[in-house]
Amino acid sequence: LKVQIFVPNSSLVSAYCHMGPIRCAIAAQGTRGDFQPVLALGLGLVRAGHVVKFFANPGHCKMAAEFGIESLACSMEIKDFLATERGMKAMETGDILMVMAASDYDDDVDLNIDYGEIFVKGMLEFKPDIIIWTGLIGGEVSRFRQDTNFTVPEISASYQPHAIPTNHISPVHMQRLELEPGQPLLYTWVLQAQTEAIQNFTHCQEQMKQGKEPFMFHTPQAQYEGYFGEDHPTPKLLAYSPGWWPAYDDWPTGDNKGYVITGNWKIPKEVQEEAAKKGSTLFNAGSQHEACTKFIDAGEKPVYIGWGSMMVYSKEHMARLAVGSLKEAGKRGIIVGGWAELSEESLGGDDAEDLKEYSRNNVLFLKSAPHEWLFPQCACCVHHGGIGTAQASLSAGVPTLVTPVFADQKDIAKKLSKDGHGEGTVHLSQLSAKELGAKIKRCCEDPKILENCKKLAEVMQKEDGTQTAIEFIEKFKKEVDDGTWKKKRDALEQRLKVAHNRFKKLVEPSQMFAKWSMDLAEKYPPMKAYTSDQIDKYGKMVEIFMKKKLWYVKSSGGCLARKGEALKSDECGRFKEFAVLEEIGANKTGSRLHVKRLKGIGPDEGWVSPSVSGKDIVVKVASQQEIGKITADAIAKQFADITTVQQKQEDQKVKTKG
Repeated sequence: LKVQIFVPNSSLVSAYCHMGPIRCAIAAQGTRGDFQPVLALGLGLVRAGHVVKFFANPGHCKMAAEFGIESLACSMEIKDFLATERGMKAMETGDILMVMAASDYDDDVDLNIDYGEIFVKGMLEFKPDIIIWTGLIGGEVSRFRQDTNFTVPEISASYQPHAIPTNHISPVHMQRLELEPGQPLLYTWVLQAQTEAIQNFTHCQEQMKQGKEPFMFHTPQAQYEGYFGEDHPTPKLLAYSPGWWPAYDDWPTGDNKGYVITGNWKIPKEVQEEAAKKGSTLFNAGSQHEACTKFIDAGEKPVYIGWGSMMVYSKEHMARLAVGSLKEAGKRGIIVGGWAELSEESLGGDDAEDLKEYSRNNVLFLKSAPHEWLFPQCACCVHHGGIGTAQASLSAGVPTLVTPVFADQKDIAKKLSKDGHGEGTVHLSQLSAKELGAKIKRCCEDPKILENCKKLAEVMQKEDGTQTAIEFIEKFKKEVDDGTWKKKRDALEQRLKVAHNRFKKLVEPSQMFAKWSMDLAEKYPPMKAYTSDQIDKYGKMVEIFMKKKLWYVKSSGGCLARKGEALKSDECGRFKEFAVLEEIGANKTGSRLHVKRLKGIGPDEGWVSPSVSGKDIVVKVASQQEIGKITADAIAKQFADITTVQQKQEDQKVKTKG
């Protein structure tokens, strides 16, 4: 089959398929950085002779249309969402889970639009052979999976390594969790799976009360299988450079490992440049492209600064930070406005006249830019650390400076600094122009960083992530056709049924989680050591409870600890709420306790006041059962503000019926 498609440079692309065309539904949600990689994959699949349809938010559907690919708008516009009070607060605090804190905000989401219904209807009409989906649209995919009894094969795609459990990084949604001393990072993955499983457990309980059989692929055990199971029917495509970020040493290996690190999915440089000249909304306006070329040719290599979809405080703050840092470093710069729409006018009034003058002589503002074309012509790239942008700058051989906001960006900043390919900074909201300017200067001039970047670029430029992904998808389709996928799917369903029958009579899921812990202790040495330690610690707490010496911090503000009994002795830290303490001493009146931390966050030991001004601060544990409840409450409170849009819609339906 010969396939001919037109791409933005109007050149004719031809490809011969060695198999029948695959109908690929690509589902994605998020920012430009979340869509551009799957657009690259979609273009590659079309060039390989396959049929592609995107299921995405409206802005991304417009981008797909520019490249002649069919799409369906079936999710909210993330740009508008990030501009809400909730979105701005999430970026300024660096807490991505605040985006899900629907319980605190009532006016930024239209609950009357059922995107899940739109998604399912569109999928049924398209009749895909395979669904390739990214995490932010997972809810809609889950709904389709249930409606079709998981008869359509899926491939999940991730742009970062935060998709497979490891003791090296935590999952994105658990980054607000403060670990206790001695807790391995793997614990955060277990907690992530348990958190999702609790939701499934509650839903299954409700279904069984109504006399309905739960959907096996959405039972609690399905979460365990998704994170820690082997031979899962849904493989993972990890769309980033293995040369830059290889597989961790505790990831699965072998032929059935269930994932492949493909390399970055990117639109070719020549396609980006041609699209830019023609004013593509994905890249650059035509007239600005010419201005950019002239600016680059007019002097030393400029510094690129662009924060894409990220913004803190105001566009004036962002513009002043960008220009101010260039002035501090004494560098020319190209500032890409992004969703904040930064421009020279964004610098503000007369109090920024010095920055305006520097900007007029040394800075070019652009609406957007084709990264693969622009970055190799820059001395350094400054951005928020989206993994797609980070790979573009690293593969260009350019030092990269990441000013993280949330999600994977903090880990990317750490990795850049550790590997010597650039620098990470403090959170964007805390960053000063002086600090950023100093780091820009170092990245541009440090010979070791420059040499490291050159070597990494040579490795990354040899990778073809899009082609590797296409070959994997075609191989996966053969497994679908020969029945291998169906066998894996049915085997998983059988395992889930066995687990469901074993645990379905439980009132709460702790016994099931205990079984998980036992299984994971055999699989991961850090979890084995941690589980053993927790068993010993629980036994010790029971002993201390029996002696009536077990306390915990009740106050939401925590409890101040001092080095001595005296109220004016030196402070030694603060025990956080829910910290479990052993009483190892007390004054005669009992108004001061000498305690040692057994569990929770705080100093190893100190003196505390059980009550202050008649308010209980530290109280005795009332029963042996309360020991486990304190730990559960500590975790639950950290995520108490999370109410998903789906939950709000369900609540609204109940209110409407009432």
